[in-house]
This record gives sequence, structure tokens and C-alpha cells, in this order.
Amino acid sequence: MDAALLETSLALVDTPDDGLTTRLYAILFDRYPAVRPMFSEDMGRQAKMLRSAIVAVVDHLDDPIWLTETLGSLGARHASWGVVAPMYDAVTECMVAAMAELGGDAWTAQMTDAWVEALDAVSGLMLLGYPSDAELAS
Repeated sequence: MDAALLETSLALVDTPDDGLTTRLYAILFDRYPAVRPMFSEDMGRQAKMLRSAIVAVVDHLDDPIWLTETLGSLGARHASWGVVAPMYDAVTECMVAAMAELGGDAWTAQMTDAWVEALDAVSGLMLLGYPSDAELAS
């Protein structure tokens, strides 16, 4: 995983007003309207939490124990909310779309590849935290 590329590309698209994660959710709900009921009406708090989580993951890329424990725990919570495996792919798709949109001409195919790889790894670690009897495929 190219930590330097993830850091520089995140700096390119991240905004302190949660613009990246706000845009992610707008794209997600447009492309996958069936997931909208899983969220509250006011997405501000959710956008802030996701932004914090993304920054924390990038800050801990060199700490596999932190990543495994933290993301596994987060995955267990997502399982309890009814999040299934295909939803992770949808979030990856929409996050990269939001990043590319916000990055404009400065966004590169290498950045897209790096984020798909990273978000797939995050998804995998979160899914490891699911209880063994959790429904993953819906």
C-alpha cells in the first residue's frame, strides 16, 4: 500500500467542513437509494465521524494491530446495523467517485488505484470483525 500517495491524495480532497464525506453520502444515496433508510436524516454527524475514521486509518497505516483491532470492532458494529458485504463495495465506489470529483484534474488513476486498494483492505478488516453467524451476502 502506498501510504505517501494515500496521504497526499487525501490532502488534495479532504476539507475541514467534511465536504468529502458529505459528497460521498450524496453519491451513495443517489446510486444506491436502498441504503438511505439505514442512516439518520441529518448526515452531518455521520459525515464528521467518517472523516475522522478515514484520517485515523491513514494515520495508522504502519500499525497493523491498531488497524485490525479498530476496524474489526467497527465492523462488528456495522454488522449489528445490518450492513452486508456488498455495501462495502458500494461505499468504495462512491468514495473514489467523490475523491475524483473533488480532486478534479489533479486526481490521477494511480490515486484511484491506491484508494481502491486501501478501502478494500479496510472493508476486509471490518468484515473480519463480523460475528460468524452474520449475514454477509444480501
